[in-house]
Amino acid sequence: MTLGHFIKQIRTQKGLSQPQLAEQMCVEQSYLSKLENDKSVPSNEVFRKLLTALNLSLDECMQTLSTQGKREELSQIPDIEYWYKQYQQSKQKQYKQLAILAILLVSLGVGLFWSGYKQIFFSEKLFEYESQGVLQAGEPVELYRKWHAYLVPHSKNSDREFFEQVELAMAKRLDKETVFFSDYRGSAYTESVTNGRRHYRFQGPKFSERAENAWLQFVGLLCLSAGVMLTLVGKRLVKP
Repeated sequence: MTLGHFIKQIRTQKGLSQPQLAEQMCVEQSYLSKLENDKSVPSNEVFRKLLTALNLSLDECMQTLSTQGKREELSQIPDIEYWYKQYQQSKQKQYKQLAILAILLVSLGVGLFWSGYKQIFFSEKLFEYESQGVLQAGEPVELYRKWHAYLVPHSKNSDREFFEQVELAMAKRLDKETVFFSDYRGSAYTESVTNGRRHYRFQGPKFSERAENAWLQFVGLLCLSAGVMLTLVGKRLVKP
């Protein structure tokens, strides 16, 4: 759409005749006719009078002309040329903001995915410790493993009945408890519990998948994808 076609279209929409619009602009009707037929380009002063007469702002005018008009012709009017420069600067600023956002999303995505993949925040390696039962005050920590050495004197080694009684008593006391920790606490440790204390021995490492790591990887991929998409289509989103 040329500037002349635009003037004629808006004048018609406003219900104004050429003489009426020319009078409001303080120009000759013949001059307005030349403008509408693209036989002349208005000066900056006349262009401002035109906008005032049509009750239009420059932005309202350029909403149509910037997409349908020919910039080479329109840029002969200083106000329009200035508008184009401001418009381009605004678009460039938007593109830079999108580019920064894309970089942040990609960085965040890589960080989250790597954190989940390497289990940085939520370790899937656990350390298993097991206690055989509660120890009373004064009892050795190895009582449940070597009870025969502590509770069966040498003089009773051949006494099968006594041996079985002690074995049965220890079997009744047996109360295994297994705990897992994300950190290694040594080959063994002891802690106080109700009615005594428990001695825990290290059984070995265990591995258990954690949903948190899967979610970190999933969210990381989403952020990474969003960042890449913004990078690829950013210029189109803010295309002048």
